[in-house]
Amino acid sequence: MSDTGDSDVKTDTGEAPPKRKPRVLRALLRTVLLIVIPAATVLAGTAYWLTGGRFVATENAYVKADIAHVSAELDARVDRILVRDHADVEAGQLLIELDAAPYRMALLRAEAEIETARQQIAAREAAWREAKSELAQAEGRLAYLNTQVKRQKRLAKRGIVASTRLEEVAEDLRGAKDRVRVMREKVARARVELGGEPGRDPDLHPLVREKIVAREEAKLKLSRTRITAPVSGQIVNLRLQVGEHIESAKPLMAIVSKAAPWVEANFKETELTHIREGMAATIELDIYPGETWAAKVGSISPATGAEFALLPPQNASGNWVKVVQRLPVKFHLKGDGPALPLRAGMTATVSVDTKRKRSLEQVFGPWGAVADTYAARLLKPITLSPATTAEAAGARKPPSDGE
Repeated sequence: MSDTGDSDVKTDTGEAPPKRKPRVLRALLRTVLLIVIPAATVLAGTAYWLTGGRFVATENAYVKADIAHVSAELDARVDRILVRDHADVEAGQLLIELDAAPYRMALLRAEAEIETARQQIAAREAAWREAKSELAQAEGRLAYLNTQVKRQKRLAKRGIVASTRLEEVAEDLRGAKDRVRVMREKVARARVELGGEPGRDPDLHPLVREKIVAREEAKLKLSRTRITAPVSGQIVNLRLQVGEHIESAKPLMAIVSKAAPWVEANFKETELTHIREGMAATIELDIYPGETWAAKVGSISPATGAEFALLPPQNASGNWVKVVQRLPVKFHLKGDGPALPLRAGMTATVSVDTKRKRSLEQVFGPWGAVADTYAARLLKPITLSPATTAEAAGARKPPSDGE
């Protein structure tokens, strides 16, 4: 049976229709389907393979900034609030004043106790001097009685005085010795009460020093009734009212620092194979489409996010399922970048240029090296870095920081 397109059906004029056109179309279609499309697919796949390993990108990235949490160090009542939410403050600026009356009275009490301690030291100095005088008097009497005893013994041998007189003088001598011993103990006790160094500055005595420390502590607490900004930045989460009683260590507000922000991207562990510190990167924020920031890899976290989770996975127990983990990577922005504000928590897209190059020579040997030469020429527009492409398109690129 002959093909329908090749039938000998004639037209009204008696001529047969042309037969070559359908054959040419079918041959062209076969060529496209069997040669052109597969070849284009192979070329596209090769181009994708050659250019696909250099740049590593992720949308799991966020702007970060230093945040200082401000809290009180005392339990007190709020007397004045000198700032408002989202206000700009400088380091050392007064933010809140607490009720300072109790702490002023504590300071006055501590100062009074210092004066009392100084008077006690002065009294001990006087007692020490008095004890020394009494000791000297007792030693003088002891020396006198020693002489009297010797004299009475000589007279008793000669029979001039009665033996009873000698016994009386000997008894007085024993009493004088006891008196000297007691006075020496009294002097020693007075010296100990003076810290072993009589006559020195009273403020060096442990009793006075203790009171001075108490006064300094009272001053410190009084100073803490004035809460100041630890860093320069912007106030956030201020939820406080005048007259409210606050507790120590309870956060009152936070200050987002004016220091340069950075970007933290969470890459899959399989994407970090060729990423190293110092590599160039480009960052685009979702809030500013079309604007790019040049950056570099600052550091790679030594642990995955799961290690810091409140309930980390217990991989050694139960049924285990392998899950690709993510590691935070910190990026430092270069230069000033576009004159646009960066706020903590903004989402971003990060692309890292690993400078990795794939080669057909690794697959096909020497013939692949020749193919690499031609592929490099054909794929040169494609292999431009995102920063270069953005610059060619007119995007503003911040200057490098010396690199």
